[in-house]
Amino acid sequence: MSPTTQGPIEHARDADEVIRDCLNLDSPRSFFLYAGAGSGKTHSLVTAVSELKTREQKRLTFEGRQIAIITYTNAACEEIARRLEHDPLVVVSTIHAFSWRMIQGFNDDIREWLRVKLAQDMDELRDKLGRARGVNKTSRANQASLESKMRRLSALDDVTSFTYSPTGENRGRQALNHSEVVQMAAAFIQRPPLLDVMADQYPVLLIDESQDTYGPLMDAFLLAQSLIPTRFCLGLLGDTMQRIYNDGKEHLERAIPRDWATPEKPVNRRCPTRIVELINRIRLGADAHQQTPKPGATRGAIRMVCTRQGAANGFEIEAQVANQMAEISGDEQWSAGPSARKTLILEHKMAGRRLGFERIFTPLYAVEHLRTSLLDGTLPVLRLFFESIMPILEAAKTTDFNLMEAVRSRSPLLDPQYMKEASNQLSLLEHVGAACERLCQQFSDHDPSLENVLRVFLETGLLEVPDRLRAALELGVTNEDAPDTVDREALEIHAYQVLLERPYSEMAAFAGYAQGLSPFDTHQGVKGLEFPRVMVILNDEEAGGFLFSYEKLLGVKPASDSDIKNQRAGKDDALSRTRRLLYVTCSRAEQSLVIIVYTAQPEVAKRQVIEAGWFTVDEVDVI
Repeated sequence: MSPTTQGPIEHARDADEVIRDCLNLDSPRSFFLYAGAGSGKTHSLVTAVSELKTREQKRLTFEGRQIAIITYTNAACEEIARRLEHDPLVVVSTIHAFSWRMIQGFNDDIREWLRVKLAQDMDELRDKLGRARGVNKTSRANQASLESKMRRLSALDDVTSFTYSPTGENRGRQALNHSEVVQMAAAFIQRPPLLDVMADQYPVLLIDESQDTYGPLMDAFLLAQSLIPTRFCLGLLGDTMQRIYNDGKEHLERAIPRDWATPEKPVNRRCPTRIVELINRIRLGADAHQQTPKPGATRGAIRMVCTRQGAANGFEIEAQVANQMAEISGDEQWSAGPSARKTLILEHKMAGRRLGFERIFTPLYAVEHLRTSLLDGTLPVLRLFFESIMPILEAAKTTDFNLMEAVRSRSPLLDPQYMKEASNQLSLLEHVGAACERLCQQFSDHDPSLENVLRVFLETGLLEVPDRLRAALELGVTNEDAPDTVDREALEIHAYQVLLERPYSEMAAFAGYAQGLSPFDTHQGVKGLEFPRVMVILNDEEAGGFLFSYEKLLGVKPASDSDIKNQRAGKDDALSRTRRLLYVTCSRAEQSLVIIVYTAQPEVAKRQVIEAGWFTVDEVDVI
């Protein structure tokens, strides 16, 4: 955050002290806490809220008000709530859950917003169809979307109450999707009555990772605060250098009013000295913020290894480099295998190749409407495996009692109401026992296909099989390409048909990755986390994306005309996005760090990072 765009950052006073003074219900002052990597942002948030609720417990309870905290992930919500001892005076939620809490019940407003939005979307689709040249996949998709929106618009008046789940699929004409809920919240909280409802219910709203909060919603929060500054305290916590999602508000620091407090936490308490030096150099290309290591921080060790794209020895290079890091850092854990370090890759499919679940991930990711629930683990097919099948199989490895407990809490056959209505309960229990035995036999000395595992449940009823997965089982395995259609159901069923032949072990590997138990994670997915040993993989070709380009950032490839145009206009471009992502990944390391660059020109990459002052000559190797 530059002092030229707003009032000076308050270095003179301790940041926690400044925040404590801001959180005054009688005289609130909104603030932006700049907290760089490893600076203890969450600690400051928890400390401030703990002190506030202790001071104002009686008042908040009597008035029926709460302190609201918004953070980015469900895992972060749980961690903050745990540190605050799940106090009912504090509501911790994701942005989607908070948005729904605000708009839920405003059914007439929701209906009218949808009426206008659907009409706008339909006009845009008609325009696209009018300009389309012939019939192709895109035009068919647009036509299908148009017809869907027309049906939804015609049925709006029949919906009396709208529904939404932050973690569900949200199907049905009464259901709102994730994007709509956040957009509506942005529209509604800028004006009464929701503006007053929000301030009356939550006099203090703290937003963690504020730089990644949906831009229009952040604008709405800022406007709301400006309209009722004496009734509503808005606290933003974050670091603009760690904005990694494209829908976050660009240049948030420029939007902070001059009368806000702007405390800063400049000490990096996570990283050793050498890594702090590196991330400071990386950051220099974006802004003037620099961190200092904590007193007594160790030196740490960093290396960069540049190798030619498509090297014949593939992933073996990564194991070789890990062994070298063991010697360089004096930490034998580097050579203890992948599980002893955290390897950061740019795309999930890169982890799939290394962990063996690529052929599970790829067909599901190819179906556009499944992507969100695939990546957050809420896809019903995944939940069937992750939350039901796998716990049952784990319990089966222990005792019969544990197995039956695992089944009892998951199987519809052992639902109390179902058992009560059963004509012969003993026969039912015998059936359940036989089904469990049949399931376990699938795993005796071999790795069964997903089809074989699922057929046990389909034929015994031991677990409920989602409808579209059931349809795929009835159609059987396929190796054919996806059908040329925009029918969501057909595309989803086809993806499941492709999945059925894959071995169970691949789904188990994907489960470990999706649940954060794997030694791999994405560059975007580790923000807020920390690990002793970090290996960062930079491989544009393998990632196959277009939003990020490490070769451009490293000077191996020139910036495109579009990048240059955006830079001149002060807009985001591939280089700025990639610089922020590299800053996030490197700043995860608590002890040592190695970056492996797969590139067409390894010597050029080496020369550029040395000239930029990121690494010294003896810290960069070419293999």
